[in-house]
Amino acid sequence: MKKQIRTILRIGLLGVACLCCIRCSGNKTNEESPEFTIIRFDTDLYRYLTQNLSDSDLQNHNDFLNIFGEGILAIGKSDSAGFYSRLKAYFSEPTLMGIYRDEQEKFADLTDINKELSKGLYVFLQQFPQIKPPKIYMHVSGFNQNVVVTDDILSLSADKYLGADYPVYQNFFYDYQRQQMTPDRIVPDYLLGFMMANLPFSGDEDVLLDRILYEGKLRYMLSQLLPDRQDREYVGYDKEQYEWCMQYQSLIWKTILENHHLFTGNYITTTQYLKEAPYTAYLPAESPGRVGIWLGYQIISAYMKQKPKTGWQELMDNTDYPEILKQSKYKPQ
Repeated sequence: MKKQIRTILRIGLLGVACLCCIRCSGNKTNEESPEFTIIRFDTDLYRYLTQNLSDSDLQNHNDFLNIFGEGILAIGKSDSAGFYSRLKAYFSEPTLMGIYRDEQEKFADLTDINKELSKGLYVFLQQFPQIKPPKIYMHVSGFNQNVVVTDDILSLSADKYLGADYPVYQNFFYDYQRQQMTPDRIVPDYLLGFMMANLPFSGDEDVLLDRILYEGKLRYMLSQLLPDRQDREYVGYDKEQYEWCMQYQSLIWKTILENHHLFTGNYITTTQYLKEAPYTAYLPAESPGRVGIWLGYQIISAYMKQKPKTGWQELMDNTDYPEILKQSKYKPQ
């Protein structure tokens, strides 16, 4: 059967059985966890492209190579006629190879990334033991798919994390997009992509409350998986953006309620609160984009404080979003 490929673009529109006991509420833990080593497909492919290696040197990555060729680059599977010629042609563009060289230099050492990602996956898979531990890869796609998830593979395109001030980005991305194209976003995006693929949205996608509480559940779990991060990092904000939301949270809530946006099913309106943008529509120009994701995180965090014994599976299974809101007692002043 053909493997299902689920590609998770940057969030905007949008661990394994534990040896020690972790409370069902998903409390943060400092326990040691086994390491999930990132397989450096990106490095092996770079060597293949720059050192005139034989095609056979990539065959130990054959499973991922098929996903990479067919699902990411759209050049076919590795056993198709002319595959390796098409692969070389794709990466023959000088700008792309310059980016690739910079990516290799930037991420020569993944020790810290491996460590943080391993801890996060360890706790997550403990909470959802039915989910299969993935093989983790890193690739370079030329700004194509950001995170790729299949039934047994998780991979991230590292060329989109070279830093907000990376010169080449200036020609391809807006300021608000570049803000999240930094190395510190690698682990959160690995985890968010994996969670979104394995815990898909359930509810009415036209309804704002349904969408923001789903996003809030993911960010709440992320906050438990990466306990050493700051709150703003779970929603991908800088300090100024997060502080604006905290200062004007009553305005955000009032705007949503007075415009009847919370429960009314309107996909276009709902998306305005969730998409990447220089600011959030219906709010002042000083607001950041994706305010709905920030708001969902606030509500779910409040809910989990009210219901500390709620397990993560129970949280995800609960799609009575109005009741979650009610029990959260979220009422910004």
